[in-house]
Amino acid sequence: MKRNNFLWFSLPVLSILTFAIAGCESKKTKDQAILGEWNAHWQTKIDAGLPGLTQESLSMNGLINFKSDGKVDISAYGYEGCIFSDDTIKNTLSWKMDDTVLRFIDAGDDHGLPYTITKFTDEELQLTLLEDINLTLYRNGQ
Repeated sequence: MKRNNFLWFSLPVLSILTFAIAGCESKKTKDQAILGEWNAHWQTKIDAGLPGLTQESLSMNGLINFKSDGKVDISAYGYEGCIFSDDTIKNTLSWKMDDTVLRFIDAGDDHGLPYTITKFTDEELQLTLLEDINLTLYRNGQ
């Protein structure tokens, strides 16, 4: 009888543990979820102190590719009149992320550019730098 009770108790516990372990293994960490290529859109607000700016000059598109080795390739497509850059910029930096901040770090820089994470899903990231520069990333193909 004791053996039968043990079996009835053990089976449900083992089943729950099996499902819990399988569920934990299938979830991606943020560091894994960010990997790959993203379409990027930088946007800022009009500053009344800078004459001649138009709404069109306050945004820039690009591509960002996060790699598992901690490197990130950034291509930003500037244009004439763009507040960010008047030409295309390509750079490879390092990246680090915690729960609230994503940092783009250049060689020799200990701190990097700290973007605050305001939204993080598998398909979209919304980031803010210095409260007035917004960077939205959409999974490539979106």
